[in-house]
Amino acid sequence: MAEGRVENIVDRSHRLAALDPTTSFIVQAPAGSGKTELLIQRYLTLLATVQFPESIIAVTFTRKAAGEMRHRVIDALGKAEVASPPEKDHERQTWDLSRRVLARDH
Repeated sequence: MAEGRVENIVDRSHRLAALDPTTSFIVQAPAGSGKTELLIQRYLTLLATVQFPESIIAVTFTRKAAGEMRHRVIDALGKAEVASPPEKDHERQTWDLSRRVLARDH
């Protein structure tokens, strides 16, 4: 297996592990690596499992980052309500998680 492919498989397995709502995670990665996408996926995973959304605490270092996460979660929920599944894997993952949140809400 090529080195890049192994790294992708390891990265994917770490990303999936971070979606486990029974454990806590710290996400550290360089700019442009998909941290925010992973964090909103984790938030959506938690949102689909808790009884009260306000019981979820997400910590960021800046208000700008918190605002960006809030915007992206709301955007993801809106897209999942009206749009069909996206083709890109990571976008489809967010869409699927958003659909679970919406189903739980109903």
